[in-house]
Amino acid sequence: MQYWKAHYRDTLHDTAIEIINTEEDYNTEPLSFTLDSITFCGTSLNDFHLKDKTQCEEAGKKFSLLKWGGHNSKFTSPYLYDLQGYELEIEIPINVFRKKDGQLIVGVLFLSFKFTKPDMSKPHSIRMCDDTRVYRDDVIVREFSLSVDGIRYKSTEKTLWFEAALGDICRQIRSDYYIKCCFTCQYSDYSPYGSDDYGLMLCFCRHKDDCLKVNSKDDFFSFLEGKDCDGRQETYLCEHYCLRNKASGYRGFVDGIIN
Repeated sequence: MQYWKAHYRDTLHDTAIEIINTEEDYNTEPLSFTLDSITFCGTSLNDFHLKDKTQCEEAGKKFSLLKWGGHNSKFTSPYLYDLQGYELEIEIPINVFRKKDGQLIVGVLFLSFKFTKPDMSKPHSIRMCDDTRVYRDDVIVREFSLSVDGIRYKSTEKTLWFEAALGDICRQIRSDYYIKCCFTCQYSDYSPYGSDDYGLMLCFCRHKDDCLKVNSKDDFFSFLEGKDCDGRQETYLCEHYCLRNKASGYRGFVDGIIN
């Protein structure tokens, strides 16, 4: 269980909050926070939605909510109430290895972003509320950075996709530090079949020998067949951590070598 410091702003709020991260896998909606007695939960940092749908009327008076789901000719699904129209700043503690003295120290990932009205000139994923198409707000990322030893390394990738932003930061710090977490572990990677922006890494610690034989995308697909893999978050650190390296890491053909 982790507790992340954060600051939340919208038209009615400007306050510090605490985001709870249960560190469980993507399917459990591990992230949550409570404000004005209303709890929002989600799988990633830009998909918070109302946890208790019976509170939709009360929550609608305090927050901007997008209702979607329901019934139409193509699908039937429960209604969801996505949190919209807010700004969020988050601090995420993360382990960093300092190369000059071999010390493991704590760094802080800092994320700052806001939701704005959707730009209708751009494509958007399709969401329906009964028979009416509805649109989520666009996300504008102001900063994704790592602070360590008093220095802030800002990702040039203004995105909440941890794979892109962490990859850029790892390239910046590679001479002096490396981030010690599942993202940089030899035995984890993202699903080649697609994933969300956060919280869905595949852990291969129970299949180490087979994992290290993978040298291409085709190998990766073949390797995954029939494997029972564990789910991990990018910033999670397990006891089986092994730094990814150029010689045997298969991330090289996915998103570039980072060490």
